[in-house]
Amino acid sequence: MAPAAKQNTKPVFKTASPFTDTQWPELSHDDELVVLEMLSNLIAPLGDHRRTHLHPSKGRKRKRATTKPDQDDSTTETPPPPPPIGNHLLIGLNSVTRHLEALAAKTAPSTTLVASANHHVPRDDLRPLSMVILTHPKPSLSPAHAHLPTLVHLSTLSPPSATLDAPLTATRLVSLPTSAESRLASSLHVPRVGALAIYADAPGARMLEDYVREHIGVTECKWVPEVLSAEWRGMKVSQEVPRAK
Repeated sequence: MAPAAKQNTKPVFKTASPFTDTQWPELSHDDELVVLEMLSNLIAPLGDHRRTHLHPSKGRKRKRATTKPDQDDSTTETPPPPPPIGNHLLIGLNSVTRHLEALAAKTAPSTTLVASANHHVPRDDLRPLSMVILTHPKPSLSPAHAHLPTLVHLSTLSPPSATLDAPLTATRLVSLPTSAESRLASSLHVPRVGALAIYADAPGARMLEDYVREHIGVTECKWVPEVLSAEWRGMKVSQEVPRAK
């Protein structure tokens, strides 16, 4: 009988950041269902408007004289304006990221880099956000969402004292399961929804805002003051022993 192969039990050492990780509140399953239901009902009118009045492009075609004298003018009527909630939403990772970056830049010192970042969003459009919704339960594990918890924290800092605003007005980060993306995309009539943000005091969103502020805490980013303190924190080394197969 051949001798058993020797198991590799050599420990593995890994280095990590000595600063405290960003923390955001996790939702219970019941809270996820309630928030998803209320959010879907809020944005459904916008999706119905898109579905009814915005038709997908059929590509470029040759120009031909298809207009007839007796053609009914009802087909060329201007569609009605979208629901008011459409002007109080940010849809997509890029739109949400740009707005959060501009809000965070307001609390940073005036430098060339910050000034260039402010060109993305006009000053008049820098309205505060009541909440940012992500369709990923663990943003830190997703390269596309990992930066958003920190931006949410920085966007709620006060410029004079660099401290968080009152908990009732600070932007909330709502991390929903990935299965919620399909429902939100269907409600908005868009292919995908990686992130969604709602401006503060959006019409029809008062009940959702009150529920989120009552059941979801603020995002904590303790490593920001730790970095600003310029204190040597040593090296963080973790040790792992591989399991025997």
